Amino acid sequence: MQQEQIPQQQQNVTPKKYQLTTPTKDKKQNKTNQSTTIQSPKNNDFYSPKNVNPWKTPKSLLKSNHKQNTPDHCIQASPYSDRYIPLNVSRNLFNKQIQPFEIEEENQYEELLSENVLEIDENKHVSILNFNKQKHDKVQSSKQLETPKRKIDTLPIKVLDAPGLEDDFYQDTLHWGKNNLIAVGLQRCVYLYNVDNSKVFQLAEPINNNELSAYYTSLQWNTNGQILAIGCCDGSLKLWDYNKNSFNGSMNLSNKRISTISWANPNIFAYGSKDKTINICDVRVPNYQIFQLLGHTQEVCGVTFDGNELQLASGGNDNKVFVWQMRGGNSNNNNNNQYISWEIKSHKAAIRALAWNPNSCGILATGGGNQDKTIKIHSSLTNQQITSINCDSQVCKLRFSKIVNELVSTHGYEKNLVCLWQYPTMKRVNQLEGHSERVLYLSASPDESTILTGSGDETLKFWKIFPSQVSNNISSLFSMCEIR
Repeated sequence: MQQEQIPQQQQNVTPKKYQLTTPTKDKKQNKTNQSTTIQSPKNNDFYSPKNVNPWKTPKSLLKSNHKQNTPDHCIQASPYSDRYIPLNVSRNLFNKQIQPFEIEEENQYEELLSENVLEIDENKHVSILNFNKQKHDKVQSSKQLETPKRKIDTLPIKVLDAPGLEDDFYQDTLHWGKNNLIAVGLQRCVYLYNVDNSKVFQLAEPINNNELSAYYTSLQWNTNGQILAIGCCDGSLKLWDYNKNSFNGSMNLSNKRISTISWANPNIFAYGSKDKTINICDVRVPNYQIFQLLGHTQEVCGVTFDGNELQLASGGNDNKVFVWQMRGGNSNNNNNNQYISWEIKSHKAAIRALAWNPNSCGILATGGGNQDKTIKIHSSLTNQQITSINCDSQVCKLRFSKIVNELVSTHGYEKNLVCLWQYPTMKRVNQLEGHSERVLYLSASPDESTILTGSGDETLKFWKIFPSQVSNNISSLFSMCEIR
């Protein structure tokens, strides 16, 4: 390799000394690089030859066998080695064992930086960019971060005797109203139980003694607990006013027993009968009846309104579930079923258990009888079935909680259980045992914390399964939903 000729002016250049400089407090304008830098000579001869990277040894020299001499101008330019190798001072700024330069004692910037910002101990061998190997506190696992499971008491907090409570799949004579009064039909009489003072009094006078076969088959309070609708086995229906403490109306729209009643709001309600019809009524109308729904081919076992009063679900002894649109009907169908928006045929037995999810719009739970033994979750928004759970027992009643997203189910043959399901996973949270006969009746307290179950063993049992306190946001939302 031939060396380039060096001009005389450049040959007389004295070697320049390198000085390690550190930014001080006065030099804050260079905020992007506060590490120590090394000043390089400004003359271009230090980087000669031009085609060779000054920081690496050329490959041609590495492959050659003979020893190459270092040019004189390179020796003059760098007093530390035959070629310039930069020190990794940025990584070893405060490493005093390999620090080749002495920092002036006047400058206290490094000490302040190490003590107050970097927290470096003088007695430790530390580098600025060195990985911090200190042990941190273990991050809590996902199981530890989960909210603790609430304790569910598997024993009833109270038990009441209800002699004469019928073990009939086609009756529904138990309801806990917003006024904290429990109405229960015991054959030919209706009784009210005041939960506040535990007093019981008879509401309805016995039906005519000459009609020995007459009895009450269904009842339900309206949404504000002011009016109680009572259905009879002869197809008549009576309305009892809580404020007036008297009956204020009756109707005879059916000629067979009324199996189920459901209120949409304080004024409008629906009831299903053994004559295969569903009647929509309004207490503000003189004759009470608004219109009639036809679709089931056998007895209507259950009806329930959704929270928005837009849809009504009905289940029948014909193993079918109908979802009816209450506002606007379907003009494509004939007059008899113009309000039907969806017909569900997936069950194999009578459907008495129906429940809308107040926490999810359009979610409907249905439960089949003894030949079906399944709980099915549907979406009325898409008209599709979401899931199906085999309960190995007759499904008698269903109810969604307004406090937590869980579903309560009561069962008959053969296990007579009360089960609690988590939605939407539909995992069984717990099961309550205590009834010796079918658990045909289910209701809940006004604060939704306690459920009430009734069975053919002629007992009423109170179960505390949900938290009693509801957040202000949720409670205010529920109150807004009730305003019409």
